[in-house]
Amino acid sequence: MTDERLLLGVDAGLTNVKAAVFDAEGRERAVAVRPTPNERPEPNRVERDLSAFFRVTCETIREAVGSPDVDADRIAGVGIAGHGHGLYALDEAGDPIRDGITSLDSRASDVVASWREDGRLEEVRDEIGYEPFVADPLSLLGWMKREEPDAYDDIDRILSCKDYLKYRLTDVVCTDEMEASVFYDVSRETYSETAFEILGLEDRFDALPDVVPSWETCGEVTAEASEKTGLPVGTPVASGLHDVGAVALGAGAFRTGQATLIVGTWGQSIYVTDDPDPGSEGLSRRFLRDSWLRYRGTRSAAAAVDWFTDEYCGDWRDAADSEAAFYDRLNDSVADVPIGSNGLLFLPYLRGSTDDPDARGGFVGLTAEHGRPEMLRSIYEGVALSSIDRLRELTAGKRLTDVRLGGGGAKSRVWSQMFADVLGEQVVVPSGEETGARGVAICAGIAAGLYEDHETAVERTVGVARRHDPTEARTEAYRSVRDAFRTTVSGTEATWEKLKAIEQENQTDDDR
Repeated sequence: MTDERLLLGVDAGLTNVKAAVFDAEGRERAVAVRPTPNERPEPNRVERDLSAFFRVTCETIREAVGSPDVDADRIAGVGIAGHGHGLYALDEAGDPIRDGITSLDSRASDVVASWREDGRLEEVRDEIGYEPFVADPLSLLGWMKREEPDAYDDIDRILSCKDYLKYRLTDVVCTDEMEASVFYDVSRETYSETAFEILGLEDRFDALPDVVPSWETCGEVTAEASEKTGLPVGTPVASGLHDVGAVALGAGAFRTGQATLIVGTWGQSIYVTDDPDPGSEGLSRRFLRDSWLRYRGTRSAAAAVDWFTDEYCGDWRDAADSEAAFYDRLNDSVADVPIGSNGLLFLPYLRGSTDDPDARGGFVGLTAEHGRPEMLRSIYEGVALSSIDRLRELTAGKRLTDVRLGGGGAKSRVWSQMFADVLGEQVVVPSGEETGARGVAICAGIAAGLYEDHETAVERTVGVARRHDPTEARTEAYRSVRDAFRTTVSGTEATWEKLKAIEQENQTDDDR
């Protein structure tokens, strides 16, 4: 007998808020999407008005649950994912201290640089297993203490993106283990007061929220939230996941040895392991019952394609009779260009990376013979090369069982095949489009009792849309491109520092 219960997954990312309703077999019944209301008040700052953010989220949920194919009364649970890092802080009354700060933000660069110079970053790495980067909540707290001391003093609770939305839906303030583990003493898997003391933030240690595992119910939809979303009062809400973990789970990667490459606004390279392994590359985060994720990010992946097409391909978009037709044209253009983009490289660091906030994007090798097709292919290749280099660093000396590809970029067969050819391994694209929403719908399903555990849930809900096998000839051709890419990145780092100094000088001149 078919299980008639439904699950709602909400994926509140950096670019869009998506709400997807799934049946118990993981089939998408309805999907709604709204642009995320981001603001850029100053260079290197990306914020969002939290009232507008919640309103957009409610509108997106209402559209999805109001679909003709959905009976809202059959929704057994809700799961929420959101971008990781950034800072969403509440005061004692439960009101936002200020606009939310997203993980695209770089305002804390000077704070992080000062911590690196005086040795505190290294001390913190020993404690929590990684060095806070410019959009890390610890770094942003340091910036607030220096630049907005009154707001800093008013902080009563420190939340992530999805935790703020959970709070607005349920009136419950909490986080899950994955978000919480950014503050963990990895040896004890508890919040590290020592890390806060090292960074001079000990007066806000008590603002860290209670932890509820991602697959457990943390609260229920309130009457007020019901009116705004169309969800029935009392619908259980699972604690949910950082979107990196949600995409991994929704793609079917939850066992040790599995990997996921996310081609979203950010690019993420993810490896599932059975321990935090603080001496390894990347950020370590508690994932599921017996798993940890290690991951490294590039702060623009599909966003690099969006930047290029918005700036230089308006006529192609105008000529297309649909958005799908526009992307078909992009992919056809890329497919017609040979490997290596006729000698053109692209560095995809338009917003730096988690390793180096000063990293810059750019075309290298550009000549008068190159046109938009070569430039576009070089962007696809640059994202693939960067993501796979990071995956290789994460998996050095470790067993890699299979690789999943998620995010909007996975819709492109050309790009998916490119990842397989660069990696030299089969790449699996899971069925369905809303992988992150599916990941937290799985959490909601376990919390609601639809699935016994994660393994049962993944087996039931995650299918395979495509498998991309590499060809030896293409993989061999990409070795030369990879070598050129690595040489270019290592040789450009000094230039990035100089360009950053020029940018800061110009900003200082503008302030005078």
